[in-house]
Amino acid sequence: MRRTGRVLGWGALAAVLALGPQASAQDAEGGPGLIVIRGTIRDQSGAPLADYPVRLIKTKTTLRLLHFSTGSRQEEYGRTQTDPQGRFELKVARDPQFDYFYLRFYDPKTFDPVRYSVPADVDITKTLKTKPELEVDSVILNHPDWSKVESLLSEFGAQSNRGKILRSLGLPERRQTFADSPGKESWWYYAKGLCYQLQGDQVLKIRNFDPVLPPRPSA
Repeated sequence: MRRTGRVLGWGALAAVLALGPQASAQDAEGGPGLIVIRGTIRDQSGAPLADYPVRLIKTKTTLRLLHFSTGSRQEEYGRTQTDPQGRFELKVARDPQFDYFYLRFYDPKTFDPVRYSVPADVDITKTLKTKPELEVDSVILNHPDWSKVESLLSEFGAQSNRGKILRSLGLPERRQTFADSPGKESWWYYAKGLCYQLQGDQVLKIRNFDPVLPPRPSA
């Protein structure tokens, strides 16, 4: 009898282990214990931003025993994107192994740094650990130079060479003109290590150099 009971016990354990992944899958589909994060993302004018990325980042402090020092570990824990109305929904399970949780409305692969300012992360740690549902809205602000870029795009044309440079890189840190050559300019992007030499809308030369800080304006 003892032997039979032991065999049945291992069989029951095997059955539980076999059901484990299925149970996890059910939880992932919206079972108990999941936290729902919802919100709306709009631009500065109030228009909804469709197909905009939303990322959940989790971090924790790590201990390096070999060097007796601490570090930080960061992972993307979830991601989604907004619908045509700018709304998003993200479902995740609580993770007690990590200390802090942030919503990040920024993906370097798709972000438009000429049009928008990089938004700060939103710390949702306290709410995430205490409530089953969160509502987090965000407004993505224009880049401070965007109005000037828009004005130049209107002047040059968005499909012109100068318009394409502006839309890709933003305002140059310096526009150098030449008194003896009307229409000739050099557009300096010091932080990017680029200089465009222009004659009107014609690109004469593109110079590459090691990125540097822009020169200080003369007093």
